[in-house]
Amino acid sequence: MNKEKDFIILTSLVAIGIIIASGLTVVLQRWEVIPVTIFAFIMFPLILLQNKKKFIHLAENLESIVFIITLIIIALGFIVLYKPM
Repeated sequence: MNKEKDFIILTSLVAIGIIIASGLTVVLQRWEVIPVTIFAFIMFPLILLQNKKKFIHLAENLESIVFIITLIIIALGFIVLYKPM
């Protein structure tokens, strides 16, 4: 049980790293990367609340929805950034 709490804390630190890295990228490249920062802000509290039973099911559903949305946004970002001239 204690190892699970440690893993949750380490995973939330990864989410904080994503927020910082994507936040720096947003400052440099503006709006192309801001969805990653927004989704990281959404996922950070859900990761921290993984030890409560009612949040586990909610987090799993939101995680799959956010994954699909992020995948679509990344694909659209590549299309917009690298379209042929």
